[in-house]
Amino acid sequence: MINECLLKKMQIYVADDDETNLKLIKTVLNQAGFDNVHVYTSGKAMLAEVQYNCPDLLLLDIMMPGFSGYEVLEWIKRDPTLEHIPVIMITAASLDENLEPLKRSFDMGAMDYISKPFSNLELTLRVKSALRMEYSRQALKTAAQKISSLEKLLPICSYCKKVRADKDYWQEVEVYISDHTDTMFSHSICPDCYHTHVKPQIENLKKNK
Repeated sequence: MINECLLKKMQIYVADDDETNLKLIKTVLNQAGFDNVHVYTSGKAMLAEVQYNCPDLLLLDIMMPGFSGYEVLEWIKRDPTLEHIPVIMITAASLDENLEPLKRSFDMGAMDYISKPFSNLELTLRVKSALRMEYSRQALKTAAQKISSLEKLLPICSYCKKVRADKDYWQEVEVYISDHTDTMFSHSICPDCYHTHVKPQIENLKKNK
């Protein structure tokens, strides 16, 4: 279970050309405990900041002059360093009348969609759900990086050379590395082992013929 206090420290960017909407969203999220909320009156202003400080969640109004929410979303998903950021699209378009904004948003990579007017509870729950998923993704990435670099000290047996993967559980080094990284092993024989082990066996076989 993810500690909600950790979620509420995550960084949220909101872009909307309507300052009243921005104030409403920020107030609702602040009241729900999300203090790290930054608002922008244009998609261009948000993108300028995103390039230098990567947030944990974006909330984008679709219809913004100059740089629409769709254009911001496309720009984000085109950048390999930013494409992981979850995006929630917000629009005043009624889904009862037209599903095209919903379809287009998801086709472009948005993870969620909110129609105006929305309730405070709906906004809070959707934001919380998005942040929970992003927190889990970041935690998995960190764990994978630690495993891949084998940062921790591994106890290794001085005789058989097995490593202790867990308490009282020992594994062959190659098995441990294969289980914890993307490394695959192909077996061969080094020159020293060839002369020490293989060559004498070959010579003995020749003698016994």
